[in-house]
This record gives sequence, C-alpha cells and structure tokens, in this order.
Amino acid sequence: MNISVERCSFTTADGVTLSYLCAGAGPTLLLLHGWSQGAALFKYQLTGLSDRYRVIALDMRGHGFSEKPSHGYRIARLAKDLQEIIATLDPVSLYLLGHSAGASVIWSYLEMFGDKRVTKLVFIDEPAALLAQPNWSEQECLEAGAILTPAKLFQFTGLLHSTEGERATREILMSMVTPAMTEAQREELVAVNLQFPRTLAARLFIDNVTRDWRDFIPHIKKPTLIAFGRASPHPVECQEWIYQQIKGSRLEIIDAADGGSHFLFLEAPHRFNALLADFLGDEPYQ
Repeated sequence: MNISVERCSFTTADGVTLSYLCAGAGPTLLLLHGWSQGAALFKYQLTGLSDRYRVIALDMRGHGFSEKPSHGYRIARLAKDLQEIIATLDPVSLYLLGHSAGASVIWSYLEMFGDKRVTKLVFIDEPAALLAQPNWSEQECLEAGAILTPAKLFQFTGLLHSTEGERATREILMSMVTPAMTEAQREELVAVNLQFPRTLAARLFIDNVTRDWRDFIPHIKKPTLIAFGRASPHPVECQEWIYQQIKGSRLEIIDAADGGSHFLFLEAPHRFNALLADFLGDEPYQ
C-alpha cells in the first residue's frame, strides 16, 4: 500500500490558519504534539499507522508551519482550536493522542466540550501538575509530577526571552532523550522546536506549567492508554497516579535501553506503534 503524507490547513474562528499533516484512511487518529514541538515529529506514526487509520498530526497555533499570531498561547485556546479542527474533520470514530503538553490540551478540551466525539484516548508522559507548591510533601510532588519550582520556571522562561533562548531550548530537549538518539534526530528535534518563536513559547510554557489537572483526571471515562519512557525527566509515579485515577486505563512503560524517553514515539517508533495499534484495534484499511 502506497502511503502519501499531505500537508493541509484550516482556519480557526479567530482567523488563524493552522497546518496539519494527513495520511491514510479509516478511523481518525488525531495527534497533538507537546510544548514547542510540531507535527513533523510524528513522521513514524504518519507512515507506520496510516494503513489502518486516517492519521492527522496538527501543528498547534504558533508551532511548526501553522500561523504565528500574537495571541492565544494558553492551553484553553489550544483546546478550542482542537474542538474546531474536530468539527472540521467531522470523524465517525476519533482517537485522540496527546504528547506532553498535548495531553493537557486534550484534558482542557474534555473538560470544556465533553467526550461525546471521542472514542479512545492516548496520553504520553504529561504530569497532572508540573509546578510544586511549597506545602506539598515529597510524595505529593512525585504523584503530581511537580518537577519545577516557581524560581526554576521563571529562570527558564527568562532565558527563552533572551539571546540564550536557543541554547536553553537545546539543553531542555537533550535532557529528555536517550544517549542512543542519533545526532540527526537531535538536530531535527531542535529545528522543529525553533519554528515556534521563543517569546511565544515562554508564554505557553508558563500557562501549561501552572495548570493542575488532578481534580479533572479522575473524571475521564473513555478507554485510555498511558505511555511512559524510563528516560523521561518526569517521575514514573506521576504516570502511575494517572493510571490509578482513570478506571480501566492501561499503562505501558518502555525502558530507556529500548528507546523509552520523553520522545518514545520518535526513539522507539516500532514498539510504540505496535502498542498503539494493539490498544486502538482496527484492521489494516482496505
């Protein structure tokens, strides 16, 4: 079967043109990248899963090849953009996948618009609350995934606003991959991130990090796969906590030696695609 990946676009209600990659036919698998990432990083899912799904990888507002307006860099606005592209695509079956902050966008979407249009959910390595509060115990921080303090948060975003923005971006990305990631993949990862202007990235980073989804996550009812890589900077306890809160969910952990990093879909694509296809079901599309 010949797989071709097309670049398409649609315009949001507030006049912003968003770009997305599309391949295949069948039930819709809609992929949302993380903070400062892009649709291009889902290349192995676009080619490896489009024999059974219509795979859509969205460049969220400001990211990748999407338009970069001066407004809207909040999780809630990105969730509204998601609601609008779902309405545009009008899928019969919809599988939503969110990597990192993309999962937060899905949580916001579900909270505001409900799960009526969603069939199954996939979350890759996003903590419920990234910002540690002073009164939290060590266990609370582990379960929330709170690896940042206010001082660290604003130190990093200050760098993004400065001439050190590219260096700070490279450093945080390299802390999220395994030593086995090739130099070419590392450079591609950095290049995709830098398509999102650093000052806008700083605004979105603050908004995402200051969200706390612990009160909402237990209300998720759809079948859910939670994927985690051992080389992630996030503690495994935060993914185990999410797994415990969502009834009937499935937790899959990929070891670092097998490409299990924050970018496990990029470092361990065959393993991840097999897990994803097994969870979602559906035979190859004829």
